[in-house]
Amino acid sequence: MNAIRYTTHQGSTQITTEGRVQVGEIVSWLGRTSFFNGLEKEDLTRLAQIARVTTYPADTVLFSQGDESDGLYSVVDGIVRIFLTADDSRELTIQLFEEGEVIGEIALIDGLPRSAGAATLTETKLIFVPRQPFLNLLDTSSQLQRQIILSLCERLRQTNEQVNRAVFTDLRHRLLVLLRQLALIHGRIERDVAVVELDLTQGTLAQMLGASREAVNKQIRALIKEGRLSVDGHRIIVHRSMRDA
Repeated sequence: MNAIRYTTHQGSTQITTEGRVQVGEIVSWLGRTSFFNGLEKEDLTRLAQIARVTTYPADTVLFSQGDESDGLYSVVDGIVRIFLTADDSRELTIQLFEEGEVIGEIALIDGLPRSAGAATLTETKLIFVPRQPFLNLLDTSSQLQRQIILSLCERLRQTNEQVNRAVFTDLRHRLLVLLRQLALIHGRIERDVAVVELDLTQGTLAQMLGASREAVNKQIRALIKEGRLSVDGHRIIVHRSMRDA
């Protein structure tokens, strides 16, 4: 497998585009995603033939809110954060996507500008499927049409759950739910704790919870005092008492 290196518009950021990736390898990656796992191998192969695989460094903006949709991303390895941008340029991180998840399908389908921005949280390998070839396949594949409907329904369900938590639960409960999710999805179990090693500042956690940094800091200090949570640099250590609560 060859690799081509080039410099993005973000200065010296190096992005590696992987050449000569076997189509079968991309088919395998796409087939493990919830978005594409119901497709026949023939359709997956057609997608793989027009896809490209790229590795991005941490903190690389993939697209911004309001950008024209040029395609769909699937996470092979790493983490991508989805964020909203206010008029004063403040960002609100609303979701994290990891291996096996698909990003950008809403704007891909409706053709409207991106409803949110996306940036890598860690070094991340992504499969990119360009919009027009994808739509051409969509016109000929009833299975893909069904998968998109199911995926959009799941997105709507997740959004409703987020709104419900934001409106009807207090900050402490929302923080507990978020930390448990991070421990479950991104944690590494060590004895009686789950270690989450992500570059998540209290400011980022506050964005994800729709709260102020000061309020989140107060709740984190309370959880630390209760022995349910520890913080060591960028390591969030979730104790069993909180995971089982």
